[in-house]
Amino acid sequence: MKKFENVYQDAALMKKALLGEANESEQQELEKRLAECPDLQKVFEQLQNGETLRVAFEEYKNYSSKKAYESFLQKIGQTEPAIIKKPRVFRIWWSVAAAVVFLVIGLSFYMSNYGSIEEESRPLIQPGVQQAQLTLPDGSIIDVRKEEFDVIVDGVQVKYKEGVLSYEPTVTTQHEEKNVEEKPVKSNELVIPRGGENTVILADGTTVYLNAGSKLTYPVRFAGKRRTVVLEGEAYFEVVQDESHPFVVQTHLGEVMVLGTAFNVNAYTDASVCYTTLVHGKVQFSAPNVGTVTLQPGEQAAVSANGTEKRTVDLDEYIGWVNGVYNFKNRSLGEIMETFERWYDIQVYYETPDLRDITYSGSLKRNGAINSFLDALELTGDLTYKISGRKVLIYDRMKD
Repeated sequence: MKKFENVYQDAALMKKALLGEANESEQQELEKRLAECPDLQKVFEQLQNGETLRVAFEEYKNYSSKKAYESFLQKIGQTEPAIIKKPRVFRIWWSVAAAVVFLVIGLSFYMSNYGSIEEESRPLIQPGVQQAQLTLPDGSIIDVRKEEFDVIVDGVQVKYKEGVLSYEPTVTTQHEEKNVEEKPVKSNELVIPRGGENTVILADGTTVYLNAGSKLTYPVRFAGKRRTVVLEGEAYFEVVQDESHPFVVQTHLGEVMVLGTAFNVNAYTDASVCYTTLVHGKVQFSAPNVGTVTLQPGEQAAVSANGTEKRTVDLDEYIGWVNGVYNFKNRSLGEIMETFERWYDIQVYYETPDLRDITYSGSLKRNGAINSFLDALELTGDLTYKISGRKVLIYDRMKD
């Protein structure tokens, strides 16, 4: 049996054959490949079944524009109402859908039978890992990775185990009076580099999931009337309820105050907008120039120097990263790549600035290589890409 060599070449040949676009030489080449590999013949036969295509493509329909997906459905005898008009979007017609389905079926088969598949000058860019740098009150620095540690800081047990950094007050500090005016306390600083993530359980039991390129400054133990932390970057908070001691997240554009709830804050200092997204409970975002905004579950406050906007959002789009999936709905390529630059620790370059404005809808598993996303871009026929070290270069194929 001939080993699988080029999934994209085979996908292109099969796509043309399925649509009746293959010329005589291409048809002969495909027949030769099918004769050499009976299993490839089985895949081709599967692709000629409209139901097989419909089921397999269902998982990938978000990679297309609405109009393109409808075009695909019509080809296989399905219909779906309404067309959403958008600015320039990725085009993935039914012809490309056949290639996508082949990749799903074919790659799965060959990966299970032959192991790895060679890619021409396309090294894999792997996702981030659990890593952080912890600065203790005395200035000492701990590299938080896989190694476990257990220390006592200001009467609080600080330990790192199984990917979680935690703070547990001793019996003495647990009984200290909280109802006093806020006073300076010893603080820790947890820095998450690009290409990293980490989880910390604070002294009050609040859990914080920190995304790449973020920094959280927080007291070793909470004292005073408010539980205050400072965030630069993105974090998802699950706050332990304590009505007498509100939990406060300070950002460069304002602060979020809660009693007990789950919410996400995206407040990178190099971004002009701070997003606070509420999952459940109730929060208030306040800033000197925008006043106070109260959020209900499913709502988001987008705050900038020019004002604030409160809106209802799809929570999966903003907190999916915590559950291991990035979800994008009509997001610009530039915005998406800014997220990926932090998580994959890469730098993205564009052949022309307008490529940043192309809109995209789809999803990507957070623990997978970025190549899956880039390959989906390439299958649209609009774009192509190259990888050089930690640099990704995106080109407009339409100009070739």
